[in-house]
Amino acid sequence: MMKNLPNFITVSRLFFGLVVSILIFFKSDPIVILSSLLFLIGSLSDALDGAFARRQSKESTFGTFLDPIADKVFVFLVLISLVYNNDSLALFIIATTIIMREIVVMSLREWISKIGENEVLKVSYSAKIKTIIQMAGITLFISTPAINVKYFYEFTITVLILGTIMGLYSAYKYINKSFIYIK
Repeated sequence: MMKNLPNFITVSRLFFGLVVSILIFFKSDPIVILSSLLFLIGSLSDALDGAFARRQSKESTFGTFLDPIADKVFVFLVLISLVYNNDSLALFIIATTIIMREIVVMSLREWISKIGENEVLKVSYSAKIKTIIQMAGITLFISTPAINVKYFYEFTITVLILGTIMGLYSAYKYINKSFIYIK
């Protein structure tokens, strides 16, 4: 299972998601900063595992299967913990939209792969941009309790809204592409 570095990095995202989602419950500045850093490292690991797999020619069926699951678990755990620990309707709406979008796209990918059209829903450029913006927004939001800058919270919500809009746009493109396969 963990015979190669890319798979280890992918699995580590599950660990990062669990640890960060627990640390979010603590409000001391050092723990808030640690949570932000761990989330950032987990976010960067998403790019590293695939890059290492391609560079080392260690792309595996297991890694291809586990990577999107690790991504979703990582983000979902942290978003759910943030919503639970923050009295923010905006964050609730953003988190719910992000999670719903990911479930729809994941289901769409599953369906498309069952009918043998795997190439149709390869990760798009807009989905990659969505991921970068959302990961940055979540990292910033986690750090909000330790950052005493006027309008920092509003800034983080704005970044998350932009990431959510980009996510909805990329989901729209995926859904639009898949309509030709509905019989």
